[in-house]
Amino acid sequence: MSDLNCPYCDTELSVCHDDGFGYEEGVNHQMECDKCEKSFVFQTSISFYYEAEKADCLNDGNHDWKKNHTQPSCFTQMQCSMCGDRRELTTEERKEFNIQTKEEYFEELDKGGEQ
Repeated sequence: MSDLNCPYCDTELSVCHDDGFGYEEGVNHQMECDKCEKSFVFQTSISFYYEAEKADCLNDGNHDWKKNHTQPSCFTQMQCSMCGDRRELTTEERKEFNIQTKEEYFEELDKGGEQ
């Protein structure tokens, strides 16, 4: 995938962004064409693309909570599949999913227990 074309020979070129080169907007960046070996300048423009999705839970308050999967499991949270909000597990959910609390996990680690 090319970033730009040489203004002299139209060769497709990629900008090497090592050390952040070429990211700063509103300045001339100098570059040399690999094919014709002529130097030129380019400017960077950064644009954003947004895509909207429905999140009914933000309107009716009914989140679709799903358990995420993390390791160690004591860091598991519930995440809404529509809006992405996260929350800690309730005591009942911890029991239902058989997931210990963070405190219990760290106590076991201190005792030398394995998870």
